Amino acid sequence: MSEYLAIFLDEAEEQIETLDDGLLRLESEPDNADLLQEIFRAAHSLKSSSAAMGFAGMSALCHALENVLDHFRSGRMRAESSVIDVLLQAVDALKGMRDSARMGRDAPARPDLICSLESISPRGAEPDALQDEPELPGAPAGPGELVRIAIRLRPDCVMPGIRAHIVLTAIEAVARVVSCQPPRADLEAGRFPGEFAVYVDTQAGEEKLRQALDSVSEIDSVEVWLPGDGDGDFDLSPRAPRPAPDERVVDVGPSGRGRSPDEIAAMAGRGEQTVRVNVGRLDRLMNLVGELVTQRNRVAQIGAGLDAYHGAADLVQQLRETSQQMARVVGELQEEVMKTRMLPIAQLFRRFPRMVRDLAQRTGKDLDLVLEGEDTELDRSVIEEMVDPLGHLLRNAIDHGIETPDARAARGKPRKGKIILSARQEENHIIIEVTDDGAGIDVEVLKASAVRKGVISSAAAADLTAEEALQLVFASGLSTSGQVSDISGRGVGMDVVKTNVGRLRGSVRLHTKVGVGTTVTMRLPLTLAISQALLVTAGPTTAAIPLVYVTETTRVPRADVESVRHRLVTSFRGRVLPLVSLHDLLGQSGAAFAEGADAVRVVVVRSADQELGLIVDLLLGDEEIVLKPLGSALGDVPGVSGATILGDGTVALVLDVASLLERGDVRAALREAT
Repeated sequence: MSEYLAIFLDEAEEQIETLDDGLLRLESEPDNADLLQEIFRAAHSLKSSSAAMGFAGMSALCHALENVLDHFRSGRMRAESSVIDVLLQAVDALKGMRDSARMGRDAPARPDLICSLESISPRGAEPDALQDEPELPGAPAGPGELVRIAIRLRPDCVMPGIRAHIVLTAIEAVARVVSCQPPRADLEAGRFPGEFAVYVDTQAGEEKLRQALDSVSEIDSVEVWLPGDGDGDFDLSPRAPRPAPDERVVDVGPSGRGRSPDEIAAMAGRGEQTVRVNVGRLDRLMNLVGELVTQRNRVAQIGAGLDAYHGAADLVQQLRETSQQMARVVGELQEEVMKTRMLPIAQLFRRFPRMVRDLAQRTGKDLDLVLEGEDTELDRSVIEEMVDPLGHLLRNAIDHGIETPDARAARGKPRKGKIILSARQEENHIIIEVTDDGAGIDVEVLKASAVRKGVISSAAAADLTAEEALQLVFASGLSTSGQVSDISGRGVGMDVVKTNVGRLRGSVRLHTKVGVGTTVTMRLPLTLAISQALLVTAGPTTAAIPLVYVTETTRVPRADVESVRHRLVTSFRGRVLPLVSLHDLLGQSGAAFAEGADAVRVVVVRSADQELGLIVDLLLGDEEIVLKPLGSALGDVPGVSGATILGDGTVALVLDVASLLERGDVRAALREAT
């Protein structure tokens, strides 16, 4: 049962998500027939599969939910907000029942919710979903209007009822099931001899039907009869073995129509084959690829070192060619493994429409949530870490940003507010933005709150620029809200945002205008496992600076470096750039200027709105690195996120620029330089 339970839970997760998202969309698109059909199909499939697995409580609630949806389909009811509220309560209950099913328990039925669903239905109207399906034989929709599919399960199929349900669900994803032989109830209860027939709407072509069933296991044979093929006996012979790759094959359908090999190849390419893989296995595979990347870099360095040996030119050339070939193969393997870890960001974004709707109702706000860039792909581990930050940002936008409808109207703004949650890819980074057209952030109010909470002194607050003052938003315990609610006001939200994004080696920027709105921009790496970094040295230490933080590198003439309040600064592209020696940051002895040097090498780094110049000894170039944690023995080292092993076997520290800029000495340099 555990194998089938896992399949059921995966499908239930998708169906409940479809119900949750679909009902929210249906509230604003009540006349969208395709959307309504998608929601209805999800409820119907969940009802059938939960019944087949023995979860009677879930099946009963799905049945009541399905009845209301069928009233929508027939036009007897309309998807008004009050009705959607009741349906969403039922979906919440289904989530709890799913969690119980995950532990193998059948959650009890919810008679209160079932009664609520029945009470909002029109009296005296029987939903179409309760009517029996037409019986076979005989084409119920008239001759020549149906596609007939004959399926035979393998003799060793353990649970034919569940397998039949999976088959029907796969077919319903591409076509409308008109009837079954034996009836559907008998199929899903396992009361059939292992072979059955399904009649579906002809709008689904034969290729789509076969592709839908090709991923279902424990099927012995499938035969499809199209309109005009006749109603002869089913040919339930086992599937023919797959031909050898070099054979030319002409596929002949039941009507005798032939297909060329090119047509067969085109048909095969239309479907995308997928397989579920344990996440832990993917993580281990990614670790192995990381080790390969390290060894690839080592081989390249060995080849470069052999150039100094005379008389070994041929050997060096062979090693170089082998190294290049290895680099190509490892690069392709790395790319493919990384793709297996990538998920569309829609899986993250779709968690929030329901939350936004509920919070808007509780706060008396009227607003739209717009999702953009849902197809953008991001590493699974990054997606998991972004759930809390986005939740806090959306709660703040609703509670603090968007005004009430009357307040917006008084300011000449539309009564309905708007929040945009968007994602896009820029090179090797993902940009996620949360934008609202609300009240914006008043910098003076923010500074006053910081002084009142003891975050900074009144004198320090007076010296802050508007841009610097905005950074106070991220201080722990700071809130501009006048009262604490169960939504916000405790001053922990934005602190969580900065902490989580920093842990992902990303950056956060804030842009706001009073009366116009606020935009929070988060810049994140595509993946955390392998990244590009700039290698530099400071004395005997080699350090890696992630390229996500590097703006540029430059040489600054000694004459252009000045000391302001005992802090080094330089004029850089029309602005003052504070300079800090990497020697000092790493606690090493060594002067910022080498003896007799007329210039210093500077790496300009940036996180959020803060910019700093790191003085280094040498620039070694950029390289792909595999980040390794420092381990419990060393613990957390401020400004260092971990270490990496270079191609020559040496260990380099990986700088965490975001936390580096939060160090007291660095913040003092930034403040005094400006």
